[in-house]
Amino acid sequence: MYPTVVITAAVPWDGITARPQHLARQLAGRGWPVLFVEPPVTLIGPFRNPSLRDKMLPKTPVAEVQSLGDGQIRVLQPMTTIPFYHMARFVNRFNQRLLARQIRQHVHSDVILLSNLPSSVDLIPWLSPIATFYDCVDDHGAFGGLTRSDVIESLEADMGYQSRAVFATADALVEKMRRFHNDVYLVPNAVELDHFAQTSTAAPHPDLGDIPSPRVGFIGGIGAWLDFELLYNLATTRKDVQFVFVGPVETDVSRIRALPNVHFLGRRPYAQLPEFLAGFDACLYPFANTKLTESVNPVKVYEYLAAGKEVLATPTREMSKFTDHVWLTPDADSAASAITAILSGQTRSALQARETFLREQTWSARGSQIESVILRHLPDSFKA
Repeated sequence: MYPTVVITAAVPWDGITARPQHLARQLAGRGWPVLFVEPPVTLIGPFRNPSLRDKMLPKTPVAEVQSLGDGQIRVLQPMTTIPFYHMARFVNRFNQRLLARQIRQHVHSDVILLSNLPSSVDLIPWLSPIATFYDCVDDHGAFGGLTRSDVIESLEADMGYQSRAVFATADALVEKMRRFHNDVYLVPNAVELDHFAQTSTAAPHPDLGDIPSPRVGFIGGIGAWLDFELLYNLATTRKDVQFVFVGPVETDVSRIRALPNVHFLGRRPYAQLPEFLAGFDACLYPFANTKLTESVNPVKVYEYLAAGKEVLATPTREMSKFTDHVWLTPDADSAASAITAILSGQTRSALQARETFLREQTWSARGSQIESVILRHLPDSFKA
């Protein structure tokens, strides 16, 4: 019987559907029992985000989400933790010891730790996994906020050293993690093709009804990583186009929100995304070119392409892998010109070429890649 895979994620299970949820489903579908551990709320979290108050003392710490074949996914909502754990290592050690106790209350078998978080390295001594794997999805030290870069670097270096193997989503992250481990695998993000193929037959979501066409849309987290100067200039240049943002707002957007042709609709369920995409004439990937974004392999671009949409994207390091299929627009003028071309019926790539590219970018393929590495590092007694 397989050991339980404990995934310590940077996102809540019911938040924006991202890599951790997709990999949890892939492993469960292959027969692995999975415990998905949500990021704990800190004592100061509700002051910054009042919606977190209800998660400070979870009524149901562990909930079964779904069974997939012989596998099962359960979600652990941890207790509130002490803040500033990315500024002081001793705080992180205390928090992780508390988290290990909570995990062990619900998992009594052998465990494999698959973590998105460098802070999980201090979980290892208390959880005693039979193997640890680090899934490096971001340059954590580049986020800023209540962190110290030297603490983050120390956590990530130790996480690399203590892992059996390391997965990384982007070339820059592979290069970084190879300083700490010889066995680093490039495993980019991907897409659920069947889910986004629904876009071609879906009716546009009713919330788009009051927003006239043409519409250019963005789906995802809306934070400081977006190039708001470019977006503002584009929206003021193309006053005939409506710009629609679907996702949680995590930064000040007051300047661009004031424009009459810019609309923020908030976060929507993953199941509804094809309906929003069905109402878009083109899609945006307007990331600023920074140390953080050079390490981002964009889930949303795979999803846009799978939905059959033309994509306007700022040129970042990872976007060089998409140049055959997206319109690279470094400034507002080039983006405005690309919109004109798209609305006239031009496409960046032929349908067959796009489909060939996407068939190699599925979460099923990524799940198989990660599972094969995990199995190579387990004793034979755990493989059946």
